[in-house]
Amino acid sequence: MRLHLIFVAGLCCFIPGLAFAAPKPLTKPDWIVQPASNLSIPRAAHQTTVISPSQVLVTGGCSGGGCSPVERSAELFHTTTGRTEITPPMREARVAHIAALLKDGRVLVAGGWTGTNTTASAEFFDPGTRTFTPAAAMLSARMDATATPLTDGAILVAGGASAVNSALAKAEVFDLSKGHFVATGPMHQARAHHAAARLSDGRVLVIGGLHKRQSATATAELYNPASNTFSKTGPMRHARCKHGAVLLQDGRVMVIGGSRNCEEQHRIAQTEIYDPHTGQFSDGPALLNPRYKIVTATTVMPSGDVVVVGDANDVEIWTPGTAAFVKAGGSIGNRLAFSTATPLSDGKVLVLGGYDNNIRPTAQSWLVYRKNQADTSD
Repeated sequence: MRLHLIFVAGLCCFIPGLAFAAPKPLTKPDWIVQPASNLSIPRAAHQTTVISPSQVLVTGGCSGGGCSPVERSAELFHTTTGRTEITPPMREARVAHIAALLKDGRVLVAGGWTGTNTTASAEFFDPGTRTFTPAAAMLSARMDATATPLTDGAILVAGGASAVNSALAKAEVFDLSKGHFVATGPMHQARAHHAAARLSDGRVLVIGGLHKRQSATATAELYNPASNTFSKTGPMRHARCKHGAVLLQDGRVMVIGGSRNCEEQHRIAQTEIYDPHTGQFSDGPALLNPRYKIVTATTVMPSGDVVVVGDANDVEIWTPGTAAFVKAGGSIGNRLAFSTATPLSDGKVLVLGGYDNNIRPTAQSWLVYRKNQADTSD
């Protein structure tokens, strides 16, 4: 059984009216990929949360062949030293779970697959004590959901699956002031392996996903925190699941990669752009390689550069004002699924783990960053 995880966040920039040319790799890439320190154990379908400018919390995932066993373990990756620090374990093993930073500095970890069942349990990580403590459970057990921070500090948890191929239309919000989850109105489409992005006006765009066995949907909808309800928008031009999405600096959303049937043979290279003013999607620049299982591996930098990792041995970058993705210099060295790509305060992207074509997780990590302008080496 393959378990999958979704997380979406980020900002970038987009130029209205830009024509997207055929992809053409740079001969001297502006971005490079370099190996970094290994995690304490192999992980895939884990979660990462930045808890300070120099610390990234890494929770759960799977560590062995076939994405088993599922891990209770957690660790802190110290970005200034490149070392990892093993923390006390989570209270429950989790893969395909959600993790989100709260306004009080704690991390909410919830749901996922335990190795035997889907769970509704939740817990907090306290950076001060380095420990996990119980939190109020979710209203529904779910894995492969999205967790999106709202402007008031609440966390929207949407969709996911109650079991393999059993997508949910239910959504709920963790209310920090109340300390527990509260129900929202249901989505119009049950979905798992989908993506979500918070818009500039505070609404949340929920995009695509698996809605029944090996069948992706092109539907999209908007969650309005003021009414606590979902409304239809879109649809996308391409049905897709196991994709990523990022919020662009002009307020639009770029949807990246995925698969038309949630399997490898129908992977998608074409991106598309959602315009919240029109409620419509249009084609964006194509990836150099079709990619899926990149749900936690698409991110952006403060410069607006979009960084796409996973499902290929290279890293792709889209720079604002350009018409195509380009390859970063260097290589991940393997085609990895369900890695995480986490933007750091120093302008680098930390890439952690993932599993290979034989579903064997790795402990390897990499840093992706823009070359120093003073560096003139080939």
